[in-house]
Amino acid sequence: VIAVSGTGTDTATTIELIEYYHAAFDHYFITGIPDEISKLDAGVFQGWARTGLKFKAYPVDTPSASNVCRFFSTSFDPKSSHFYTADAAECATVKANANWQFEGEVFGVAQASAAGECAAGRIPLYRLYNDGEGSAPNHRYTTDTQVWSLMVANGWIPEGSGVGVVACVPQ
Repeated sequence: VIAVSGTGTDTATTIELIEYYHAAFDHYFITGIPDEISKLDAGVFQGWARTGLKFKAYPVDTPSASNVCRFFSTSFDPKSSHFYTADAAECATVKANANWQFEGEVFGVAQASAAGECAAGRIPLYRLYNDGEGSAPNHRYTTDTQVWSLMVANGWIPEGSGVGVVACVPQ
């Protein structure tokens, strides 16, 4: 799903990232890839259902945005996990880990300040980590502060700047 949005003369193309949940794994997953969304919605990848949450991001190679690396691992069989990062050093570190397969750069985000603040017209993207609970790592990415609060109350660990801001995304 691609749309054009912006304020004033600052217009940028955005994509929509859809969140899914796998109840048996207790894992969350996001994607903005249309073919993947169609397959998830059709049940091709069993166990995944939409949570009803979504947020906007930028397409890969958007000027003044950082590309997000996506990784996949089956090292936690029967569970699997995805991981996303816009941090170049973190991306390089995970690429060097044989347990994670680099799938490519999949969307773009703006960088947050060291305090986790975003520029006008952008909102924080939070990353929360399950601390490996259930024998497999999982991260949840959200722009919703109520979701952030619920996940922290359930023992998930905020990662990033400030209260767990890893990037900024379009409103």
